[in-house]
Formats: sequence, structure tokens, C-alpha cells
Amino acid sequence: MNVLVMGATEHMGSALLANTLLILAIMSAGVVYGVDVFFAVVGRSALAASDDGAIANVMGHIHKTADARIPLFGVLGVLATLAFAIVAHLGTIASWLALMALAGLLTQLSLYLTVAKPVNQKMTEAVQLGNIPDNIRDLQNCWDSVIVGRALAMTFAIGFLIVAGVLS
Repeated sequence: MNVLVMGATEHMGSALLANTLLILAIMSAGVVYGVDVFFAVVGRSALAASDDGAIANVMGHIHKTADARIPLFGVLGVLATLAFAIVAHLGTIASWLALMALAGLLTQLSLYLTVAKPVNQKMTEAVQLGNIPDNIRDLQNCWDSVIVGRALAMTFAIGFLIVAGVLS
């Protein structure tokens, strides 16, 4: 095999890897994006109009299930985004866009870990015990206080990944 053909084959292989990582990053982060945007746009208003028992019951069960399943998508999104940034060759526009997407993903993760997850754990514990916390509205308001920021961070992350794909 001559050098020109080998070089073209290597380029096709790295382009395939980069595209695969980009698709994995967008699809994985897209799951988290969809959840956060849904709750920012729909969930907050619906929960504000709900009674305390409904909030405690439904959100306790949602957090119990989501906290067991959604982290897989978040981790895959972060790792695939980082890997794409590296495979897309650091210093290129695509890699810079991927790093900006990674910043969005990590911003969302930080808001989740520091504010939302502690609330999720309290609501999950309460629903497992069959209790309605006296401060359920305060807990929900605390959770709501970061959902728009989380949704915006995910919107930027997904947007940067899409543009990176278009430009790479």
C-alpha cells in the first residue's frame, strides 16, 4: 500500500472516530438536555400549581429513578465530548468548541451536584418512608432555583457540539 493511500485511510479512520464520539456526545448529553429543558419550561410551572403531597410523591419517585439512570448519560456525554476534543486535534476550531461544550456540561453537573442532588436525596428518602416533608415547597423552590441555569448550560453545550460537527 503506498503512503498516499495509507494516509487517506488513517484520515478516514480518525474522522470516523471523531464523528462517532461527536454523535455519542450529542446523543448522551441530549438526554440530560431534554430532561433539564422539560423541567425548566414545563415542570416548574406544573409543580408550582400542585399540592404538597403530589410534589412530594411524584418528585420523590422521579428523583429516585432519574438519579439511578440519568448519570450514565451525563458521564458518557462528558467523556465523549472530552475524547472528541482530543481526537479533533487540540487547537482546532472543532476542539475549542468541544471544550466550550465541556464547560457547559461541567457547569450543569456542578449545579446538579451542589444544589439539585441534595434536594433529590431528601425527596427520595421522604417518599421511601411515606412522608411529606414539612419544607417540601422550600425543597422544590431550591431545586427550581438552578433548573433554568442547568438547562441553559446544556443548551450551550449541545449548541457548541452541533457547531463543532458542522465545522469539522
